[in-house]
Amino acid sequence: MSLRSLHPLLTAGAMALAACGASTSGNGTLVVALTDAPSPEVKGIVVTIDTVTAHSEKAGWVTVAHGPITVDLLTLQDVSMKLGEISLPVGTVDEIRLILDDGGPQYVVLADDTHAPLKTPSGAESGEKLKGKFEVSACSKHTVTLDFDGKNSIAIHETGGPNAEWILRPVIRVKAEADEAESCSADCGSDAGSDGGTGGGTDGGPTG
Repeated sequence: MSLRSLHPLLTAGAMALAACGASTSGNGTLVVALTDAPSPEVKGIVVTIDTVTAHSEKAGWVTVAHGPITVDLLTLQDVSMKLGEISLPVGTVDEIRLILDDGGPQYVVLADDTHAPLKTPSGAESGEKLKGKFEVSACSKHTVTLDFDGKNSIAIHETGGPNAEWILRPVIRVKAEADEAESCSADCGSDAGSDGGTGGGTDGGPTG
């Protein structure tokens, strides 16, 4: 093919990429990941997540990850763990919820390597809610990394008996957001789709 005939194709391709980058339609991908701040008081904080959901202004409530996902938060002090991802219409996600599994396991590993159960007063009912403006763009993967602050999420309640009661009141905040370009179809929709292992689809969503 001559350079003269190739030039219009290159120009058209550049225009298509520019259009996708500024598009207010099409699909992008939302990824939710988890990390933790250091906690020197215990050797392990194990929690089990039942579901991760998100509210898209265009798609409504969607399920980003199906559990159970059991994780020791203290293993995430220097790394992050992907919980799930889902393809969404371009627009704003204004809430993410982590719902803990009421059946557990949830426990702390004490200094002597014994396990103490963690009581979760409200985590399994309405979930832990993170409000925000998380922007999903066409042909882009938007990763929201959540900091599940293990140290400040646990408390000891003295019962008067031989064993104290450990309470889990999750403290979760957004630690970082990042965008990464990904391949997309001719209509500027993401080709990624939802995560095969943990990704979900639309659902009725939380009511609390």
